Amino acid sequence: MNVGLTQLILGAKAGVASDLEALALRFQKMIFVNCSLRLDDGTQVEDVAQEVTEQLLSDISQLRSPEAFTSWLEQIIVRTCSRNNKRNRNRKALEVGYDSESSARIVNRLMEQDVSNLPEDSFDQSQAREHLLITLQQLPQAQRVPLILHYFGAMSYKQIAETLNIKIGTVSSNISKGKRNLNRRLIDEQ
Repeated sequence: MNVGLTQLILGAKAGVASDLEALALRFQKMIFVNCSLRLDDGTQVEDVAQEVTEQLLSDISQLRSPEAFTSWLEQIIVRTCSRNNKRNRNRKALEVGYDSESSARIVNRLMEQDVSNLPEDSFDQSQAREHLLITLQQLPQAQRVPLILHYFGAMSYKQIAETLNIKIGTVSSNISKGKRNLNRRLIDEQ
């Protein structure tokens, strides 16, 4: 680490306003790029980068040594981005799991992908979508939510497990049961 950066960090630790500002400006681009790479939602990069910068400035006094600064800052970035990603997944899980309008949009996407599984002469597109929506909403929540998050929220089993606070094996089992249950209900009605 160069002497100038060490002095800047020491000044910021001591609360020198000009050093705090210079430190924030010096690492602004690094913070922004790291947040861009770590966030699931690219529209929130600026907000999260600002949050990281604010935490950097408020917690700099806790830094033990200037040599540890970059790894310390990296930890702040990782924690803040992870927290934001998890918050967004939880919000998405709630919206998808409980909001019928969100479910309707997701089912429309399902129909675009899986319309070949329905007999063409039995349903027109709008009837098929409506029928599938009703059938999907009848699935138990434990099956419906992971199924929707995986196929339409593009979430991995691990992400779903973290979001719903359940084991990966449970996610896998619930998705498998949900697909079988949905197929069985659709076939039984033909």
